[in-house]
Amino acid sequence: MLDKLGRGKQTKLWRSSLLGWLYHHDWQLAGLLAVAVIAAAVFALWPRPDRTAATSAPSVISADDVEAAQERTVIVYVSGAVRNPGLYTLAASLRVTDAIVAAGGLTEAADPGCLPNLAAHLKDSSQIVVPLAGHCARAKKGKLDINLATREQLLLVPGMDGALADAIIKYRNDFGGFAALTELKSAMGLDAVTYKQLSKTLTVP
Repeated sequence: MLDKLGRGKQTKLWRSSLLGWLYHHDWQLAGLLAVAVIAAAVFALWPRPDRTAATSAPSVISADDVEAAQERTVIVYVSGAVRNPGLYTLAASLRVTDAIVAAGGLTEAADPGCLPNLAAHLKDSSQIVVPLAGHCARAKKGKLDINLATREQLLLVPGMDGALADAIIKYRNDFGGFAALTELKSAMGLDAVTYKQLSKTLTVP
């Protein structure tokens, strides 16, 4: 009985001393509570990195990717007087001469004076035509040097026939070539109508 009374008395004393300590230190507890509240607010409001923006940012292009893009390929069709005409897949950095080599090179029937621009860069889906001798497109589309044209090229000129082509070649051999295109009229006696037609294609540089 006495033991229980002693314990109760001790409990009351402990509570009284605790309440007294809290009473005397209540401003310190309030300060700690305020610090805790501020810390929680700072943590909640502190800016964080946007993971969505980070994942959507463009990736850096590596040197290997750049090199691969530069080494892209093109498909060209090589035809005409080449040994192996057909489609060829080649690097875009190559030139027309490389495409002709890939097709086996020129045949003996090729016209070396009427080749495409060998220094031109390859273009995708393009056709490279190596003309056969006597089938030069320049004789049809552009001015043809009358002093250099072959018989086959002369025959492609509108208004030209075999006899006139032979006469032009004989005149070149006899007199060393034409000094002016008008010699077709003055020296060879060509009529004005035929001369006008030939002058649209033939020239003396």
